[in-house]
Amino acid sequence: MKKTLTRTVLAALLAAAWPAAAMAHFPWLDVTERQSDKPVVQCYFAEAPTDDDPALLKYVADAKVYRLAGKDDPVQLEKTDAENQLAYKIDADQAESIFVLNHELGVMERGDTSFLIHYYSVAGPSLKSWAWNRAKGMNDIVALTVVPSVEESELTVEVSFGGEPVEGAEVYFVHDLAEMDPLKTDENGKARVDISEQTVHAVRVKYVQPGAGEHDGKKYDEARHYTTVTFPEIGYQKLPVNTPYASLPETVTSFGAAVSEGVLYVYGGHMGGAHSYSTDGQANTLWALNLDGSSEWKSLAKGPHLQGLAMVAHGGKLYRIGGFTAKNKEGEDHDLWSQDSFASFDPATGKWTELPALPEPRSSFDAAVLDGKIYVLGGWSLEGEGENEWHKTAWTFDLNAKNAEWKQLPSPPFEKRALSVAVYNGKVYAIGGMQSSGTPTTAVSIYDPNSQTWTEGPHLVGHSMTGFGTSAFAAEGRLYVSTYDGNLQVLSEDGKSFDVVGNFENARFFHRMVPVESKLILLGGANMSVGKFDQIDEFDLNALSKN
Repeated sequence: MKKTLTRTVLAALLAAAWPAAAMAHFPWLDVTERQSDKPVVQCYFAEAPTDDDPALLKYVADAKVYRLAGKDDPVQLEKTDAENQLAYKIDADQAESIFVLNHELGVMERGDTSFLIHYYSVAGPSLKSWAWNRAKGMNDIVALTVVPSVEESELTVEVSFGGEPVEGAEVYFVHDLAEMDPLKTDENGKARVDISEQTVHAVRVKYVQPGAGEHDGKKYDEARHYTTVTFPEIGYQKLPVNTPYASLPETVTSFGAAVSEGVLYVYGGHMGGAHSYSTDGQANTLWALNLDGSSEWKSLAKGPHLQGLAMVAHGGKLYRIGGFTAKNKEGEDHDLWSQDSFASFDPATGKWTELPALPEPRSSFDAAVLDGKIYVLGGWSLEGEGENEWHKTAWTFDLNAKNAEWKQLPSPPFEKRALSVAVYNGKVYAIGGMQSSGTPTTAVSIYDPNSQTWTEGPHLVGHSMTGFGTSAFAAEGRLYVSTYDGNLQVLSEDGKSFDVVGNFENARFFHRMVPVESKLILLGGANMSVGKFDQIDEFDLNALSKN
């Protein structure tokens, strides 16, 4: 078993033997393989949150690392047995927690000054994640608390010591493993950086606590506290949008939308307040807007009251699939029923035609068309007061075949709803969603109709909620996803990763994004802080080549 140095001996060795460059080393926590089934909390002792000489890890080997678990008391983590690493065990469903390190290094001497060193480190998920609301619990573990937050293009850290704001603390934001020019906290303990010009993925803060003392028999003149914070890289590149179209005639979420032959169609959706459902709160009109510059929406036909449905276009017709109906009136107990309805609308006749029903009632799913076949993935079945059934099935319907029937696909490797479905390069993508376990996910599954097999795709960039209520479509030879966070992500050309290309001012979920030539149209949906949107945004993909 390896012996560890006492803090007093260590301090003497550090002062006498470490070169000046090594003095810039600090502990950093980071969650590696965050989106896999085997994540770990990694501890580095380096100038930045990355691997350095593993021999230096002995200086923080006895540090304590905790997971902040909501309202529960912090849970101390156990080390793994990995060689040449300092890592801590966590379960796959704990990767989006806040992790905190506390370590007292000891007394060091520099010239005529001696000081006691305290190290703290924090790691967490995307700054958009609700997990950061638990960061206040860090006060029970660390003295120098650093809580990051982001609002559009501004990243802010709030620094406190012993629960009180710290003025004049040194703040170093980290971009590409390099520290930016230092800033000082203001009278409220805050420092800010613009992330529209560069991304940031970590922060280091230094605070000098005046006052002499003694530790392990060694006197010091002051105490120096250092806190490092790491999180997934974040930036803000505002995407320019136009608003050339008339606002939606009904402000809805969870609706169907499609473009066919230059016309934008919208059907159904939720018009009521959050989590409040009734028949009157569900739309039942098919609306059409000519995209050639016409300023008016036209009501084409009525149908069932639905939300959580899908609508696709093919061959000049529209296809409305599933959804759920609230059978109760406003103010009554919810009585929600998923539907198996499947119907087509022909603009030439202005009428709906019923088609073979879905094999089971389904809502909160999505659908897409590939080679004339509709693919229906995800969702669940609401049955009034009965138990909700998460679907383990997926189906396809061949629009080109006479007397077509729904055919079952190989079972998907997921049970989730509130996902988006898109087709790209001859395959069907099931993106994000809410899992039957009750947790949202950024996971992507890919179905290949040729081999009839499912494979795991790259995760979306972000925290778990990033994948909730997304909308996806292929345009201009690339696959794009509009996310809960308001960012636009694109699948890399090699298909191995998603990349954030920018941010929409209107962050939407339960919305629809449809392509028209080289443009993406975003409509409907809601935002937790703003509410529902009736404004239609248009983004020209050509703007990406100018960035």
